[in-house]
Amino acid sequence: MKLAVLVVLLFIGAQSFKIPIGFGGISIDRTQNNELALGLQRGVNVLGNGYEKNSGLTIGNGTFSTSDATDVLVAGTRSGPRSSLGLTKDGFNIGGNVAVQTKPKVILGFLH
Repeated sequence: MKLAVLVVLLFIGAQSFKIPIGFGGISIDRTQNNELALGLQRGVNVLGNGYEKNSGLTIGNGTFSTSDATDVLVAGTRSGPRSSLGLTKDGFNIGGNVAVQTKPKVILGFLH
């Protein structure tokens, strides 16, 4: 299995693709700076209720970064913590926050 993953990573070139798996997926892509970006998405959404978790890893020429977002979905409202950690050409980056997103309200055909 490790050999198969290594072969896929070495031969993806400029292509990007997603591998769907049960309740999520794996994505492999290249950034604008030609860095390798790996993503892992998981979650369950039943009528606007459930959870989502997205993790990312970016590796490139002298750079390394990870990110993680976890969301709880309640009646279409998405809330949860975010975190990131990385080493780039600009220096060391670390961050975290909590995001609360709500669905936009539509009143008389206008967004409020």
